[in-house]
Amino acid sequence: MRRAACLAVVAILAMAARCPAQQPTGSVENLREKKSISDDDRQQIRQWLGTVVPDLVTGTDPDRRRMVAAREKILNEARRDVNRAAAFLDAFGEEAVNALKQAEKKAVSPEARLNLLMTVAKLQRLDAIPMLRTALEKDPYPASRYWAAKGLSMVADNVVEKVVPHLEQEMAESAAKAFDAETASITLWPLFEMLGKLDHERAHDVLADGVIKVVMQTSASDPVSARMFGEAIRSLERAYGREVRPEGKTRLLTAYATLCAWLMPPIADPGLLAGLNASLEKITGEGVGFPAVGGTVLQKLALLEWVEKLVREKRIPRRPSLPPAVEASVKELTASGNSSDTTGGETATP
Repeated sequence: MRRAACLAVVAILAMAARCPAQQPTGSVENLREKKSISDDDRQQIRQWLGTVVPDLVTGTDPDRRRMVAAREKILNEARRDVNRAAAFLDAFGEEAVNALKQAEKKAVSPEARLNLLMTVAKLQRLDAIPMLRTALEKDPYPASRYWAAKGLSMVADNVVEKVVPHLEQEMAESAAKAFDAETASITLWPLFEMLGKLDHERAHDVLADGVIKVVMQTSASDPVSARMFGEAIRSLERAYGREVRPEGKTRLLTAYATLCAWLMPPIADPGLLAGLNASLEKITGEGVGFPAVGGTVLQKLALLEWVEKLVREKRIPRRPSLPPAVEASVKELTASGNSSDTTGGETATP
């Protein structure tokens, strides 16, 4: 009996030696360093994602720990480091995006939508851009739209590096729609950042039009909006330096002029007006005697001088509309000046 049992053990060991060890479907650790990924390897990745993704979009525990844990597991496997081969990262990223697309219809709660889009954004995959664009344009939850915008900004560097003009244009189109519908500065901020990274003519035009639209309806008196406008100025500067179309440069300068006209004290960031002036000085090589000290009122007057300078030198076709308070002051000063001229002329007549 003992001899038979020993023979059975030997037979089992022999079979194990002939068959490669199978990694359990609860892990993809054995695939991380592989230089090429087979169909069987992809199937293992799909099985692993099949056990994780449901927790990401349907977890119901009160503190959302399962959702967060699922998100962290996926992003941990997608992390770029020396222990993960490029072949594995590419295959895992592709399979992850596909799994998240399929699971999206189950992500209906605000928490599920947020976790889903955080995961999609941080994967920074070009094939995830359609999901991010759709969420930016249509998602009902503000936090989800923020992560869609953030994700588009995060992936923009990859899009430019891989030279995919049609994606740049599509991302710009989604930003244009957001500027028409979105009012939250926290969401518009990464869109300005994204447009500043892109090198497409449409991106430059949407950036200029978006700056004009947003500054005319948003105060810089809160910190988030002030930082958003700071990002918009940096993006305008980058776009202007890369723009080759004369009409494109004019459009960007018109956005600059509109910022000069519409950024009104009080401003949460004390350096915002100075930053706007410095950017204009850099791209034009000129100045208007912007005061380093003296408060925001004098700085605002200097920015209005930038507007007049750009119009006077025909760098922009016309003066942008002014805020009602500024418009009233200009009319008052103009009327006062005309009155003085008339009085002076009558006095000088013999």
